[in-house]
Amino acid sequence: MKEKVKKLIGIERIKNNRLYFFMKILLVTIFSTTIFLGSLLNFSGDIFAKSKDIYFSKIELKNIVIFVFSWIITYLFISILEVLFPKIENTIQMKKNRKMRNIKVFFIVLGALLILWSPYYLSYFPGGVYSDTTDSINQALGEPFNNHNPILYALILRIFLTIGMKIQGIELGLELFTVFQILVMAITFAYFVYWLYRKRISTKYLVVITLFFGVCRLIPLYAVSIWKDTPFCIALFWYIIFIAETVYQDGKNLEKVRYVFLYLILMILVAFLRNNGFYIAICTTIILLLIYRKRIVKKLKKFAITSFITIAIIWVIQSPIYNYYGLSTEFVENLGVPIQQIAYVIVKEGNITEEQKEFINELCPIDVIKETYTPCVVDTIKWNSNFNNEFLENNKGEFFKIWFQIFLKNPVSYLKAYLINTMGFWNVTQATMDAYVNPKMWPTIRENYGKEQNDYIEQITGISIRDILKPNSAVSSAIYLFIMLLSMLMVIYKKEYGKLVIYIPGFYMVYHYDSCTTSFQSKICIYFSVDDTVEFYYTIYENK
Repeated sequence: MKEKVKKLIGIERIKNNRLYFFMKILLVTIFSTTIFLGSLLNFSGDIFAKSKDIYFSKIELKNIVIFVFSWIITYLFISILEVLFPKIENTIQMKKNRKMRNIKVFFIVLGALLILWSPYYLSYFPGGVYSDTTDSINQALGEPFNNHNPILYALILRIFLTIGMKIQGIELGLELFTVFQILVMAITFAYFVYWLYRKRISTKYLVVITLFFGVCRLIPLYAVSIWKDTPFCIALFWYIIFIAETVYQDGKNLEKVRYVFLYLILMILVAFLRNNGFYIAICTTIILLLIYRKRIVKKLKKFAITSFITIAIIWVIQSPIYNYYGLSTEFVENLGVPIQQIAYVIVKEGNITEEQKEFINELCPIDVIKETYTPCVVDTIKWNSNFNNEFLENNKGEFFKIWFQIFLKNPVSYLKAYLINTMGFWNVTQATMDAYVNPKMWPTIRENYGKEQNDYIEQITGISIRDILKPNSAVSSAIYLFIMLLSMLMVIYKKEYGKLVIYIPGFYMVYHYDSCTTSFQSKICIYFSVDDTVEFYYTIYENK
């Protein structure tokens, strides 16, 4: 009995891998802390609710019991997973030779996905259009560009709208774009399954993966959404597959010119299809160079030089050039959390000097902040007509100075404001339908572009299945964050530390928050463990 207990606790595993044990304790403690904080958090369910409806209550004995209980359960769960993990891995990889040719798998999966997704695009064609989308469409039609929504996305839309207008009209352009996007997304997932097939992953797992891509509601809804996030996620997916292949080949693919060229193209797409994509590209590239640093001089010199040149070019375009032509995103877009923290201190009558109040009052009248502050959404302040964006642009350094000074006197308030503002990222029990992918067409799309959404299934059968297809409940992003962290822990458990680089793009996107609705984004995570090859994580994320 004592030996079984020791095995479950993992005494031998602790001795053999102290780093893993430390990370395991850290993850268990972090997760249990989020459960503890979640038990203290009072949330009305409305992200636009005021601070009186969203707050942390005082700590009671039951909250401490919840922490202890969740710590023990989580530790035991991971300990059990350690025992089962080798057995699970042994079932993943095929032991026998394949009978089917590789390329057939690609076309079978592609066809299956298009068939499984058909109810969605037949019910919602040409897809959902969002407030951000109308801005991109207007830019594509000739309005001045602004990188608030990626300029590259507007340029892609312009291609299809131009073709549509030459043949029939704007509405045809939107339809052509949706068809193109559906095909590209299906090809992307089909290639991924084909890629796993070539890595000798068991057929039963490939079937499960294909079915997940086909029936998980959010994925086909993204495919039929005319929204900047879908092209970005497709580019990010290809980027992560490339990183996984690089790890699988131990960097040898980076010695070949065609792979270096492909990496640079993917890096550019990731950087220009989302404003924060540049940080994904630069961080991942630097870590790749650090991992393979011993081979840079002899074999990876071209990769290192061209990567840094490309990063420099991207930076020049997105900073000096965008700034010179007035294309850059508004500075306030980077300050969602800091603004919320200052507002929290003001609303809660925290420790703040008269001089600091004067500065804040110039930025936005304090009475307006008290009246409009919503703990989960910064838009009520930053897009308020009384918010002086020009003053902020001219006093960026002073803003951060004031923010830091207030922090020194109100650290607990800053922490509470941050936790409330990002609750959807750490609280596994909290999620709302706000910021979930929405298949409806906004009314303005019909008024401005003459396009209505078609429900072909209803037109043919007289019955609409839209209510069946759309998501009815939200899932917290935090669940997927901890799935990823657990996956990373298993990589450390196997002492295959180099494979952690694969998680960097996904980890950034899980942690990324939008300065608008920072609390709630939904993500679909898929974790694949390939025995002796790769630990792979991918996230399709959606963001208000």
